Amino acid sequence: MAPVTTTTFAERSDTALFAGFALTLGPGGDGAEAILGVAHGEIDLDGDVTGAKATLHFGILEGFEINKIKLTGLFGNDSVQAEVGGGYSFKNSSPFAVVGTNGEYFAAGSDIYFNGTFEGYLGVHTIGQISLDTMTTTTTAPVMSPVIVSPVAE
Repeated sequence: MAPVTTTTFAERSDTALFAGFALTLGPGGDGAEAILGVAHGEIDLDGDVTGAKATLHFGILEGFEINKIKLTGLFGNDSVQAEVGGGYSFKNSSPFAVVGTNGEYFAAGSDIYFNGTFEGYLGVHTIGQISLDTMTTTTTAPVMSPVIVSPVAE
């Protein structure tokens, strides 16, 4: 018999350090910021992703300094996730909510301050797509010899 190859999918979790760059828009925005962070995601067999992302944002146009920190949850599929959470702006001395979209190598959304102002952002980052692990196995079925049945004498 010929060997049989099967592919099995398994759930996966992944944690990655990443870097990024974002353009910020709105009254409180710096215009541009560098981002360093860590992201963790888990994907189940249905392709649903849940995870979290923690980031430090550095202003780069008015001198390199930490402007804000964010902690968000990620919910969606392997290509794009909703991003919801919060953060704190050291520049504005104010907490804010985060609502956005995180995808393969991009992010977009808004930081909404509790005083009513907001800051939109469009960015790129080094986080790729989280995918199911695959395992390929090859098996060979044993060759069975024919069974000869002879009548039994009574």
